[in-house]
Amino acid sequence: MPKIFIDPGHGGPDPGAVGNGVTEEFVNLNVSLELARLLRDAGFDVRIYRTTSDENVLENKNDDLRNRAETANRWGADYFISIHTNSSENTAAQGVEAYVYRLGTASERLGQSIVDSVSENLGSRNRGVMQANFAVLRRTNMPAVLVEMGFITNPYDADLLANSPYLFAVGIYRGVLSYYGML
Repeated sequence: MPKIFIDPGHGGPDPGAVGNGVTEEFVNLNVSLELARLLRDAGFDVRIYRTTSDENVLENKNDDLRNRAETANRWGADYFISIHTNSSENTAAQGVEAYVYRLGTASERLGQSIVDSVSENLGSRNRGVMQANFAVLRRTNMPAVLVEMGFITNPYDADLLANSPYLFAVGIYRGVLSYYGML
C-alpha cells in the first residue's frame, strides 16, 4: 500500500486561523489523527508530522515548513496531505478547497478527489483545486495537496470543524480511496 504523510498544519507558536471560538491548529490535529487511523485501518502506511500541539514544530515558521517537507521526503512518502482550515474577512465565505503546486498533475487529481468527497460528505460548497506556491507543496518530492477543509470564520463551517472532525476525516479518507479506485 502507498505511504501517505499527513501534515496537520500549524501548531506550536503558530496557532493558524482563529474564528468563532475555534483554533485551526487543534482542528487540523483532530482531523489528521482520525484520518491517520482510518488510512492505517485500510492498510496504508501512514506517518503524521505531529500528534500534539507542538511535537516536531520548530520556532521559525520557514524552518518548520521546510522540516515538514524534508521529513516526508526522507521517509519516502508516496503522497503528502497537509490539513488546514481557511479564514476570510467575509464571514459568508464557505466550503472546501485544495491547493497544489502544479495543475494537471497527480497532485491535482488527488486534490480534486478529496475536495469532491469532502463536499459530498458534508454537503459543503466545492471550491475546487487551485495552484499555489506554498512551501510544503513546492519542497516535497511526491504529489502533495494542501486541503482547506472549511472557513473557521464562517459560523456554520466553524461549528462543523470544531464538533465534527470525524466527518472531515471520512471525507478526506474517501477521497483518497476514490483516487486509488478503491471505492
